[in-house]
Amino acid sequence: MNRPARDAWGILGIPAGSPVEMVRAQYLRLVRLNHPDQFASNPAEQARHEEIMKEVTWAYQEIVQGRAKAPPPPPPRYDRPFRPVDYRELQCRAHQRWAVIYCTVCGAPLCSRCDESLSGYCPVHRRRGWG
Repeated sequence: MNRPARDAWGILGIPAGSPVEMVRAQYLRLVRLNHPDQFASNPAEQARHEEIMKEVTWAYQEIVQGRAKAPPPPPPRYDRPFRPVDYRELQCRAHQRWAVIYCTVCGAPLCSRCDESLSGYCPVHRRRGWG
């Protein structure tokens, strides 16, 4: 019977690639919570927690000895295709200054000289009665 691959990081409940100090702290926390001697009055619970401790100890040893490989990070997900930043899009077209606001109608970058009241409309749309 094929046994599914066990995830040492998931057993300890920490993110893959965590520092050794975090791994050790989580291991000790799980030992305190699941040590079978705490359940000596209930043999069924004691047996269950012995199995849990076997898994936790196995996971800790795999990680510390470097046998547990961190899964590769997922590929980056982009909603739009990547394109380099064109800094001219971030500057006012009339004054070549950095934009502080963009026109709410056409999206043109505006500096504080173009739209002194910061109304959100470029001079063209302000003249047309938008703002």
